[in-house]
Amino acid sequence: MRGPSGSWRSVAVWAVLILVATTVPVTGFVTRAPTLWLDKFVHGGLYLVLGWLVGAALCAAGRRGVTAWLVGLPALAVFAFLDEAHQRWLPGRVTSLGDWAADVAGATIGLTLGMILWNVLQPPKRPERVTNGEEL
Repeated sequence: MRGPSGSWRSVAVWAVLILVATTVPVTGFVTRAPTLWLDKFVHGGLYLVLGWLVGAALCAAGRRGVTAWLVGLPALAVFAFLDEAHQRWLPGRVTSLGDWAADVAGATIGLTLGMILWNVLQPPKRPERVTNGEEL
């Protein structure tokens, strides 16, 4: 895994890709029941990846466990809210509480999995034990 700066660059790149994808105006799109559910999976999937990257970046920066989760999830939820809110002014786009909920659900799963994977692949460094002034 990369160090903290590389991890945060990955987060920034993915966040920009999400914003670009959700800024493209949608015209001539017919909404049907299956399409609506597919839309929620797309939202969840995009934010699952973002959450995964944020979880890994927080762990790489030294934040782990509940602290990382309590920092990461609100930040992801606010980003998802702002992403949904800006769509209000775009042709063919609408702001949707359901889309935001799918974003937050995906981000929650991704954040949790990202932190678990980081901790499995990069366990915390344990301090060396010292006995009689000699390091083991």
